[in-house]
Amino acid sequence: MNQLDMALKLEKISEKNEYVFDTSALISLGAIDIIDSVLKLARIVITSSVISELEEFAKYDDKFGKASKEVLKHKEKFIVKKAEVKESIKYIEETDNEVYNLAKELSSTLITDDIKFSRHIDRKINTQFSIFFLILLVSSGNLSKEKALELLEKLRDIRNWRSNLIYLTVKDQLGNLNK
Repeated sequence: MNQLDMALKLEKISEKNEYVFDTSALISLGAIDIIDSVLKLARIVITSSVISELEEFAKYDDKFGKASKEVLKHKEKFIVKKAEVKESIKYIEETDNEVYNLAKELSSTLITDDIKFSRHIDRKINTQFSIFFLILLVSSGNLSKEKALELLEKLRDIRNWRSNLIYLTVKDQLGNLNK
C-alpha cells in the first residue's frame, strides 16, 4: 500500500471515530498500554460478552491476564451495546458473532487481532487489526514513529507473532510513514 492509499484509508477510518472492538484487539492494546491514547482518538464500542471474556483472562497472572487487567481499568470509558445476532457465521465464537453483528448494525469498523475471524468476515464489513492504531497515533502526532516501532516489537513478543501478517503489515506501514 503506498502512502496516498494509506493516508486515504486513515482519513476514512478516522472520520467515524467509533470502532467496535473484540477481546483479542483490546488485549493487544492493553499489553502495550496504549488504551488511553486510543481513547483520545476513538470511542471504543464493545458488547458485555467482551467484558466477560476480559474478566476471565484477568483471573490469571500471565501476560494476557495482566493485559486484560489493564484494559478493565478503562472499562467505564467504553460504550457497551447489546448486539442482536441477525447473521451467525459458522466456526467463530459467540462473542465474535456478537461484535460482528454490532459492527455491521452500526456500520462501524471492527477491530480484531484474530486473523481467522477477520478472514471469515472479510468483505462483509470493514476490519482492521488493533495495531493499526499505532499508525493512527503516529499520523496524528500523538506518538513518535520510533516509539510505535518499539511498541510493535514488544507486542510481537507478547503475542508471539514472529512473522505474522499483522506484525509484518504494520511494520512495513510504519516504516513508510514520514513522521
